[in-house]
Amino acid sequence: MMNPLCALRPSLLSKISLLFALSLPFLSSCKGLRFNEEDSYGLRLVTLDITPEEYGLLNGQLLSKRPAQVEIRVAGEFKVFCSANYAGRSSLDAYRKSYDLNFCEQKYNKRSSYRLSAQFIDKTLARSLIGYEIFKKMGLEVPKAELATAYINRKYQGVYLFMETVDNEFYKSHQISTRELYKAQYGNASFRTDWASRLSEAFDYDGRGEDNFTYLQEIYKLLYNEPQPEVFAQKLDSFFDTESFLSYMAVALSMNHWDGFDNNYYLAFDTDKKKLITTPWDLDRIWEKPNEYTPDNLLIRNEVLARLLKVESYHKNFVQKVAQINAEYPPEKLVELVKTYEAQAKKAYSEDPILSRYQATAYVELEENIVIWDAKVKEYLSRNPL
Repeated sequence: MMNPLCALRPSLLSKISLLFALSLPFLSSCKGLRFNEEDSYGLRLVTLDITPEEYGLLNGQLLSKRPAQVEIRVAGEFKVFCSANYAGRSSLDAYRKSYDLNFCEQKYNKRSSYRLSAQFIDKTLARSLIGYEIFKKMGLEVPKAELATAYINRKYQGVYLFMETVDNEFYKSHQISTRELYKAQYGNASFRTDWASRLSEAFDYDGRGEDNFTYLQEIYKLLYNEPQPEVFAQKLDSFFDTESFLSYMAVALSMNHWDGFDNNYYLAFDTDKKKLITTPWDLDRIWEKPNEYTPDNLLIRNEVLARLLKVESYHKNFVQKVAQINAEYPPEKLVELVKTYEAQAKKAYSEDPILSRYQATAYVELEENIVIWDAKVKEYLSRNPL
């Protein structure tokens, strides 16, 4: 029997040979392209696999943050089929969205959930990492966070932060027993009088009661019924950890965390201390807009802080904390940390479908903002000598 190839016309064979020859350079160049590959770029690798049907449901109910069934893999060492949903508030309309990943009955780092955070405002993704380091240095519990590369259905999404969320499980995993948990929200958690009767609009509640704002109501009563600053501070300290609160606020001032004085912090009732402790959250706006703020106009954004600073001993304690942070984290050290995270993320960042366009400017802008704000903190310290 004749070989079928032999039956082809010589001219057709020549065309096939030519086509193959022309294709070789293209096929060789494809070795450098990523089709369905998962490259970690040296960072934590987080992969989500989701069916078209579930993806449609996820996107179709964006605002309700409906969870979708998804397979989650972390760094090749952890795999679970559970659920994911969109997270955050300001980033819901953004192309780069954040995700809450739920692990059902399994645990990763003692947690049944983690967040894959896009850090909507921060194009460097370094702000939270540096900020949490400083908060931890000052004795506060902080979420574990690290740079990660994210894939959905094997398509590269870019550089994210893979981090803990703050909830009762967070405190348990950090060996802290908690009962009531309040999350400052919507920029309303300033303890101003106009929110006294609308606490649910200023704080989200998670605890053993139903909308049990008892501790916050006690703070309000003291603020507006106790005119003597020293007596106010003494009574407040009986159920409110003023030390952790002042540490939190000192760090917030030191890094221009303007969005953290009346928003983006947690108050949790520590059952061992029998006091409310303060925990930081959502740091993607630190060192933002340094020309629009001053330390003085940040300090009046929280009524509890403003009242405590009227007491000489608390004011001195607060200024000492700010001075300590400024000495231990001078702008040179902060810029060095920025450059360290920039180097870690460089390759993954350069191929990020969204962030890559900001690579030439984002880190430089952050470094400049750090220097501008440091000068303002030093000026504040010069007016408040120890």
